[in-house]
Amino acid sequence: MTGVKELLQEKDHVFLDFDGPVCDVFAELPAREVADRLKRLVGPDLPADVRATADPFDVLEYAWSCGPNTAHVVERQLSRLEGEAVSQIAPAPGAQETIREWAAQGFTVTIVSNNSVDAIRSFLTVYELTEQVRRISARSTSDPGQLKPNPTLIEAAMRALGASPGQCVMIGDSAADVLAARAAGVASVALAVTPTKREALASVDPDALVSDLADLRSAG
Repeated sequence: MTGVKELLQEKDHVFLDFDGPVCDVFAELPAREVADRLKRLVGPDLPADVRATADPFDVLEYAWSCGPNTAHVVERQLSRLEGEAVSQIAPAPGAQETIREWAAQGFTVTIVSNNSVDAIRSFLTVYELTEQVRRISARSTSDPGQLKPNPTLIEAAMRALGASPGQCVMIGDSAADVLAARAAGVASVALAVTPTKREALASVDPDALVSDLADLRSAG
């Protein structure tokens, strides 16, 4: 794997995942509770795997299979619940400082996330990061097929910036971030804060792997 400093040295644009690197979205409003509330919108006759899931995005994916109207209702409620969730939390340790340092160094910072645009924008406003985060490329549709690991959100961010893949790096804490970056031709840095996560993320072969946001500061 490449060192972080070397990887970022020639980049102009940082694409940063939201849930995890910037904040723990469902720290106070648990993901299982959100998923259960979404299930009630779909109906009682759910497949066993959907009934059991604690992941709201699994419910959205099932809702999409039921039809666009159902998916729209579920996605709108998910967006509202994400907004409620982020109103109760603070940034991840070091997130504000890292984002501000990148902006001061001249990087263009874009949030690239499967979470809703509205929830992300609200959080950035509260914590006074709207000047440092230039763009948001995030969920604005009820179609889960447009979300990471699909490269659509990364490609949209590049189009908005007029950037080439070689100018960009994607930083995230999930395999979906690494896979989406690879599909878009963009370098990836995986953030793994536990040994278990480090092992899992190493298996998808990111371009660099770090254990703390502090490892990404002063890297440019």
